[in-house]
Amino acid sequence: MKRSRSSSRAAKTWLIWLSLLVGLSACGESATPLTVSPAPPVTIPSTAFAPPATSTTTVAPSSTAVVTLAATAAGQSTPPVATVEPAVAPTITTGPTPAPAPLTASWVKDGVCYEVFVRSFFDSNGDGKGDLNGLIAKLDYLNDGNPASTKSLGVNCLWLMPVTASPSYHGYDTTDYFKINPDYGTNEDFKRLMQEAHKRGIYVITDLVLNHTSNQYDWFKQATSSPQSSYRDWYIFNPINPGYRGPWGDQAWWPASDGANFYYGLFGKDLPDLNFRNPAVTKQMDEVTRYWLQEMGVDGFRLDAAKHLIEDGRNQQNTPETHAWLRDFRKFYSSIKPTAFTIGEINGPATELNGYYPDQLDAYFEFSLAQSFVKSASNGQASFVGLVKDADSHWPLQRYGTFLTNHDQTRVMSVLEDPAKMKMAATAYLTSPGLPFVYYGEEIGMRGAKPDPQIRTPMQWSGANQGGFTTGTAWEALQPETAQVNVQEQESDPNSLLNLYRNLIHLRRVHPALAQGSFTPLTSSAFGVAAYLRHTDREDVLVVINMTNTAVTDLKLSADQTDLVEGRYTSNGLLTINMATPTPVVVQAGKAGAISDFAPLANLPAHSATIFSVKK
Repeated sequence: MKRSRSSSRAAKTWLIWLSLLVGLSACGESATPLTVSPAPPVTIPSTAFAPPATSTTTVAPSSTAVVTLAATAAGQSTPPVATVEPAVAPTITTGPTPAPAPLTASWVKDGVCYEVFVRSFFDSNGDGKGDLNGLIAKLDYLNDGNPASTKSLGVNCLWLMPVTASPSYHGYDTTDYFKINPDYGTNEDFKRLMQEAHKRGIYVITDLVLNHTSNQYDWFKQATSSPQSSYRDWYIFNPINPGYRGPWGDQAWWPASDGANFYYGLFGKDLPDLNFRNPAVTKQMDEVTRYWLQEMGVDGFRLDAAKHLIEDGRNQQNTPETHAWLRDFRKFYSSIKPTAFTIGEINGPATELNGYYPDQLDAYFEFSLAQSFVKSASNGQASFVGLVKDADSHWPLQRYGTFLTNHDQTRVMSVLEDPAKMKMAATAYLTSPGLPFVYYGEEIGMRGAKPDPQIRTPMQWSGANQGGFTTGTAWEALQPETAQVNVQEQESDPNSLLNLYRNLIHLRRVHPALAQGSFTPLTSSAFGVAAYLRHTDREDVLVVINMTNTAVTDLKLSADQTDLVEGRYTSNGLLTINMATPTPVVVQAGKAGAISDFAPLANLPAHSATIFSVKK
């Protein structure tokens, strides 16, 4: 169903920003502003959260709970309401600082990833649904295998949203961890995708949804069939409704089909949570992990809802038990495939990330930073620079993911509503530290606002019927501006958004400073102009972005300290956006690399940017 367009512009803008910040979906979470403060690492003994392997006792979300009944007032017909007070959490003992886990996936150092919803990418058989063979047919669009080419996007990593069997369109409720969704093809099709991707230098990571399954999974059907079922303890049951809700105020406990029990499903009644306090569940998920790494050949995983794996009563996120489980998970998957790469969804304030470094997953998405890129482009501010500096100084290099928006949020073009602003947002995050993730269609300015199917609409390949996505009828209607906004329309336009993405990604792949370099902000004489230096031992790159809608003249840049060695440098333009190539100018670096009143440009037009090479 299409969203109504009759509301006022102010109301629409408010709703879009709310959607961007909250981003709820089948596995969405709420986001909060960035704050950073260090937290001491903790370790817990495995016995604190894992019952003996031989245990068949039903495990509630807290190992012990106090159940009370709220008495009704005299004469009232309302029945008693059951409540559960969480048990005291396991004793946590502070351990030594853990040793940082190495980043063994070498491709990440200059990596750029592309997020694909297979159902919406390309349909090879005319049934209206994207499939794996369709994705294979479009791999050259993503990377044609020629490192020098700028005719493809040049990404070297694919993140696939769920591809396993599922009763839903989105796939976050699997019914079989070992089987490809029949809508997408077969397990053999997936193996062929891996072969074709690797030929082009593309690494593939898939969504690994460990937190929950579908309520149609055979495991859950057996679990609800009888309290004596061997699968009963694979999920979280309680004889009465504990009464408390999820972190966002949504219902979390659901009546079981037997009518005598309730089960925990944080993301909805169709998505019952697995009980990772049961060692049998962990053993089974180890087998799932082994299968995808060894048999299917994937290069790693994006872990959905990673902070919710193990609950402690009302404490439903970021528990010490979750951290301990992830540490063991890392040890296991590294033993199977040492080069496997993992990135986790930890949507919330940056302080939450403290507990997940340095010895658990390889990386985590930096949601606060993503919001800052979009807000800066929207409001004509350079505030993202400070947050990039914070992230760069707090998290290990290349071990956090950057993005603009993803499959849980209103598309960035629907937030910014201006191609010029969109170009500035793209320039900002593709020239900043971290591992960038491009949401499919973002590179051509696809729009889409909640509900979720409308932010996951089919890829717009051309202005033809069904946008060139299918010869049949698309599973979801394409966006109304498809005839004007599509890949074919932008291919031949050197100033198109698509070609900007190609150029930025190519630049990042061939200039190590943009992917791996240190990050030093420069003070700008103009409000709304972002400037920063990226440095490695072999090269220096300067980025200047005018985020505002007005031209800037007589720009001056300064810094008390940079990574430049004292001396004279020449700045030469590598890439310009919405402006002419600047004339080379001299940069004087003083002691400690200090820069004073450097004037790189006589005129910086509205919504324009320049990326300079700085050479001594």
